[in-house]
Amino acid sequence: MTSLRVLVAGAGANIFSAHRRGLAAIGAEVAGVYDTDPEKARQVGDEYGCPVYADATALLDETADLALILAPHPFHAEYTTASLRAGKHVLVEKPMAVQVAEADVMIAEAERRGLVLAVAFQQRTRREVREARRLVMDGSLGELRRADVLGTWPRRSAYFTTASWRGSWRGEGGGVLINQGQHDLDLLCHLAGAPVRVIGWTRTWLHPVETEDSVQAMVEWPGGATGSIHISTAEFDEAQRIELTGTRGRLRLLPGRVDVAYSDGDFREYATSPGDPFAPPAGGEVQTITGGGGDHVDLYRDLAEALQAGRPPIAPGSESMVALELANAIIYSSHTGEEVRLPVDRVRYSALLDALRGAEAVRA
Repeated sequence: MTSLRVLVAGAGANIFSAHRRGLAAIGAEVAGVYDTDPEKARQVGDEYGCPVYADATALLDETADLALILAPHPFHAEYTTASLRAGKHVLVEKPMAVQVAEADVMIAEAERRGLVLAVAFQQRTRREVREARRLVMDGSLGELRRADVLGTWPRRSAYFTTASWRGSWRGEGGGVLINQGQHDLDLLCHLAGAPVRVIGWTRTWLHPVETEDSVQAMVEWPGGATGSIHISTAEFDEAQRIELTGTRGRLRLLPGRVDVAYSDGDFREYATSPGDPFAPPAGGEVQTITGGGGDHVDLYRDLAEALQAGRPPIAPGSESMVALELANAIIYSSHTGEEVRLPVDRVRYSALLDALRGAEAVRA
C-alpha cells in the first residue's frame, strides 16, 4: 500500500499529539482536517499543508483512505458511520461510542461495506499484553477461575475544566468508565473474554463532575469465573494491575512486565489426589517477562500492516465494543441497583442515559 491519505475529524483535540507520532511513523499524508474550533483546525492545516474544512460532511468528500475520528465522544458514532458511508476506513479514539447501541450500528456499517473499523486501544500492542494473551489462549493457565483489574488515573479537578464536555452526561456520556477506564476494561476483556453478568457501584467521590470518578464492580464470565473491577481518577494506587488465576497457573500484568507462576499440575487433579491434606501444590515459582511498547506508533504500524495484508487490526470494532458494553452495564447496574446480564438491553440503557442527561440539564 502506498502512503495512506488520512482525514482528521477533531484535529484540535489534545490527543492529536499522540496520533501525530503515529501518522509520522507510517508516513501518512494528512489530506484534510476539521474541528469545531476554526483556529485550531487552521493551525493543523498549516502544519500539514492541507485543506481545512468548515464541516465534517465537506471533509469526507475529500479523497482519502482513512478517517481519523478524534472529536468528543458523543460524535464518534455519527462521524464514524458517515466516514464508512463515504468509503473510508476508520480509526476512532476510545471510547468507540457512548452507548453500545451506537457501536452496533458502526460495526454493521463497516461489515456491510467491507471496510476496517479500528479503535485506538494502543495498549493492546504492549509486548507484555501480547505475551499474557498468548498464555491465556494456549491454555497455559488452565481453566479461568478469577480475573481482576485495578486502574487508577489520578487527576486534579482542574483536568475537568480543560474541555467543557469533560465529566458531563451530555458531553462525555460517562466518567472514568467511558474515558480513561476503557483501556483497563478492554485489556481485562481482551485477556479473559466477554463477561456475562455484572453488578456495579459508581461514585463521584471527589471531583466536581456529574459523572462517576470511581467504580467498583463484580463480574462473572461464561465458564463461571468471577472477578472484580476497580477504576478511579480520585485516588492514587498502581496505574494498572490485571490478575488472572486459572487451574494451572496465574499471571499478574503490570505496565512493562507480566509475572507468571505455574503449578506442577492442574488444581482439579491436585484436589482429588492422595497426600497431606494441608500441603499446597508444588510449583509456584514466579517468572517475570519484560515488555514495552503500547504507543500510538505501534497502533498505527499495526493498522497500516492490517490494511496492507487485508487482516483485522489489533483492536477491531467488533472486539472493542466489549469494553463499552461492560461500561454501560456497570453504569446501568449502579443507577438502577440491578444485577445486569449481558448483552445490555439497548433500549433500557438509552432511556437511562436520556434521563441522566435530562437531570443534568435541569441542574444546569
